[in-house]
Amino acid sequence: MSRKTRQKRRRDQGQPCPQRGQRYNQKQRQAVLAWEAKHGIEAAVKKFGVSARTVQTWHDRHSDDVKAATQKSTKQRKQRKQSAAKRARHGRRFSVAEKKVILEAAAADGVTAAAKAHNTSRYSIYEWRRRQKGAKTKQDKERALAPRSSKPRRNARKLSEERYHLIAETWLKNQALGPRQVRNTLRRNHGIRVGTSTARKVMEEHGYVPPKVTVERRDVRRYEAVRPNQQVHLDFLHFYVHKARVYLLLIEDDYSRFITGWTLCDGERAQPVIEAVDEAIARHGKPEQMVIDGGSGFFSWKGQSQLERACGDYGIDFIKASKKGSNSKLEALNGNVRKELLSRVEFSDIADARQQIARWVHAYNFERVHEGLGGLLVPADRYFGRSEEVLAQLERGDPVVVPGAEAPESRALELFRVISRAGRPELWLLGDRIWPPPQS
Repeated sequence: MSRKTRQKRRRDQGQPCPQRGQRYNQKQRQAVLAWEAKHGIEAAVKKFGVSARTVQTWHDRHSDDVKAATQKSTKQRKQRKQSAAKRARHGRRFSVAEKKVILEAAAADGVTAAAKAHNTSRYSIYEWRRRQKGAKTKQDKERALAPRSSKPRRNARKLSEERYHLIAETWLKNQALGPRQVRNTLRRNHGIRVGTSTARKVMEEHGYVPPKVTVERRDVRRYEAVRPNQQVHLDFLHFYVHKARVYLLLIEDDYSRFITGWTLCDGERAQPVIEAVDEAIARHGKPEQMVIDGGSGFFSWKGQSQLERACGDYGIDFIKASKKGSNSKLEALNGNVRKELLSRVEFSDIADARQQIARWVHAYNFERVHEGLGGLLVPADRYFGRSEEVLAQLERGDPVVVPGAEAPESRALELFRVISRAGRPELWLLGDRIWPPPQS
C-alpha cells in the first residue's frame, strides 16, 4: 500500500494524517509522551498521527535525560552533604571539659597524636595552651578555655568621633585639599592614620565634590635637582584684583619646591624681577642655575636682558626653557595658587592681596604636605635638610614637631666673661676684651 493510500484511509477514518518531514516542538513532544505513558504507544500513534518509531525514540531520549538529571541531582546532593560535614568538622566547638581532655592527651602523647585522636588541629591545641599560660588559678584556666565569640570586639568601620571631627576640620581649613592630602596631613600633624576612602566619605558629608580632571598624556621626562639651591624656576601668574590686572612672580627651588621669593607687581617688568631675585638671594643664598621662559620680564630680543646680566654678576647659569615641560614644576605651582587661593579668596585691594599671598606662601612652605615629595613632607623639610628626622618621627607614629625659635624669656645672653690665656687673666664684655686693652 502506498503512502498516499494510507493517508487517504486515515482521512476517511477521521484520524490525523501527518505530513512527511513534519517537525514537532518541545511542547508537542511532551504531550505525545504524556499520552504514551498513560495509554501506550499505539494509542499515541492513533491520536497524534506520529509513527511508532518516532514515539519510541522520544521515549528513550526522555528516559536518558531523566536518568542523567537524577544522577546529577544525586551527585550534587552528595557534594553538598560532604561540604556541610567538612564545614561542621572545621568549625566544631569544643566545651571546656573536652578541651581539658585534649590538653591532657597532648601532654601525655604529644600534640600531633592528640589532634588526630580528637579530630582537631594542632594550632587549636597550641592556642589553648597559650591562653592557659598566663592563668594562675583554676578559675582563670577554665575562663581562658571558655568559648569566645568570633565577632570582633571593635567595629573597624565605625569611625571615632575625634577622628571624624579632625578630618572635617582639616578639610574645612583648606578646602582645596584632596582626600589623600587630608590623610597625610592628619598623619603628619596629629599622628593619626586614616584611610583615603574614610577621609573622602567624611569630606563628601561636608560638601566635597571630587573634581573632574582631564589628564594630558606626555612623554615621561622627569628631572629633579639633587640639592637645595641647585636650580630655581621663575614664572609670572596673571590675575585680577577687581578690574586691575596684577602679576605674581614666584621663585621656586627645584629640589624642595620651596618658594624662596615672590613679588606682586603691575606688569612683567625687569625691575621687580631683579628686586625679587636680590631679596631671595639675600635671604636664602645664591642658586647655581636659574630657569625662565620667554616672558618679557626675563628675556630681551636684542642683547642681554637685565636679569641675564644680574645672573652673570652673581655667577648664576641663566637657562631659558625651550622644551615643553621644562618649567612644569612652576606651572603646577601656579595651578595650586589658582585652586587654593585665587579661586577661594576675593581680595579687597592690592595690599590685601599681598597679605593673603604672604600667608599662603608661608603655609605652602611650612604646613602643606606636597605630593611631589612623597605626600608626607612639606617643602621646608627638604629645603632645610630635616627630611630624615621628620620621616623618623612619622615611623614612630608621633606627630611631627619641628624645633622653632626659642621664646624670648628662655634666651640667655652672656654679658661678662673672665678667661685665663697663657696664665694671664682677661676680661671680656659683650664679646669685646676690655682688660688688658687690645694693643693697636
